[in-house]
Amino acid sequence: MTAPPLLTFLLDTNAVIALEPYAGSDDEQSPALADLLRLAREHNHHVVVHPANFDDLRETADEGHRGANLRALRKYELIGEPPIADDLRDAFGSVIDGSNDHRDLRLLAAAAAGAATHLVTNDRRLLRRAARVGLEEQVLRPAEALALLQTLYPDDPAAPPQVHRRMAAALRLDEPIFDSLRRDYAEFDHWIRTTVAPDPNRRVWAVEDADGGYRAIAIVKLSDDHPLVPGRKLMKISTFKVDERAEGEKLGELLLKTVLGWAATKRVEAMFVTVIKDEGKQLLVRFLETFGFEEVGQLPEKENEWVFEKTLQPGPDAPIDSLAYHVKYGPPAIAPQGEVFVVPIQPHWYGGLFPDSPAEEADAAALFDITDLLPFGNALRKAYLSNSKRRALPPGAVLLFYKSAGDKPGRGAVRAIGVVERTLRSSDPSEILAFVGRRTVYSAEEVAGMCHSGVIAVLFRQDHFLEEPWTLDELIEMRVLNGAPQAITQAASDEGRVWVLQQLSA
Repeated sequence: MTAPPLLTFLLDTNAVIALEPYAGSDDEQSPALADLLRLAREHNHHVVVHPANFDDLRETADEGHRGANLRALRKYELIGEPPIADDLRDAFGSVIDGSNDHRDLRLLAAAAAGAATHLVTNDRRLLRRAARVGLEEQVLRPAEALALLQTLYPDDPAAPPQVHRRMAAALRLDEPIFDSLRRDYAEFDHWIRTTVAPDPNRRVWAVEDADGGYRAIAIVKLSDDHPLVPGRKLMKISTFKVDERAEGEKLGELLLKTVLGWAATKRVEAMFVTVIKDEGKQLLVRFLETFGFEEVGQLPEKENEWVFEKTLQPGPDAPIDSLAYHVKYGPPAIAPQGEVFVVPIQPHWYGGLFPDSPAEEADAAALFDITDLLPFGNALRKAYLSNSKRRALPPGAVLLFYKSAGDKPGRGAVRAIGVVERTLRSSDPSEILAFVGRRTVYSAEEVAGMCHSGVIAVLFRQDHFLEEPWTLDELIEMRVLNGAPQAITQAASDEGRVWVLQQLSA
């Protein structure tokens, strides 16, 4: 049996405090952190601290509290302190040595230098700064770090979510998920009962736990007045909310996948959502921007509420870059130019990576009854690992996922379409796992086994599923393939590449 790769989780100071409560204090992050610590130790991963943590805790005013915290910190393995790279200093701007910002910078530098594979923090500013320098897959909130380990070790999986269309009139408004919505909009309950419930142009999707409680919810109106452009009507996302208890499960991406799939069937031109841009909405804003929503202006007479818009129909100013094209208009959206690769995938892995893929005979409505999913299945941004000898794939390249037929040669077909974000080739399991972050469908042991012969890790965005799968015979006839693919294979001819792009970008 191949030994699994070792991961190193560096805790920020607040995470240590949450794990080591003082005088009976409690923290909402404590359960996730405790489970993370247990699971990491169970599988021989490292949970470490940094000299900056000690400097942080020496600032504690109360002498008893300070002593207890420092003693607790000594339970953990202490790592060294690498130098701080210039790009990280630029991301933080001007910081004073010894300040909180400087201590955060030192922690981030440790993750960037590889002293830890992941930094665990719930600090929103630190998370934003990590994203700014391309470290968002290595800097995780506690629930996300826990979800990563639960994914890597299938014996202890995260609870599977469910997505259902619900009638607005039947929503249970006493659920905790609605509390923060009422704080933002005092008339929320009245609006649901008197405006949403009677409107046939509304759709409500809910992700529910095993007891029927709401973990995430989206409410959408097919056509509504644009708040900034008189006379213009667009689809509106009225409510989009993921419960804090569901962090790390990718339910936001699952809901957005459902919303965008429905919008595609309705030939929607564009959609918008309004967001109150306070400190608590920073992650939502980043989420929207990640999937092509753009800030277009502030609501009149609203102090801090802004409009974000996403265009779904390409115009004459469409980006030439294939990845930018997909992000702006999709999913689904495939640029009319670019490279094409066929990616063979075994049925078992296909089912895990694309659990919402409809059966050949299924109606398109099956997309909106997604059940028994794990975070990597929920996500729109996924990872694929292969022992292919290929060094890299260009960003924006189209991926045709060829689901093999197992013991039925010649019966395989392309069903799922993706778009490359970026790739990494490595033989280091820890480097691969740090790169793919929370997106992987593979266990830690499987990743370690694959790395013996070198792995290409592909981060990609799910685009859509073909209504009619492309069979091997069809792919050979159209000169996309010369035979059944055994590894990642570039389109066999320029004619085949052009045919694929014409079919997908029509």
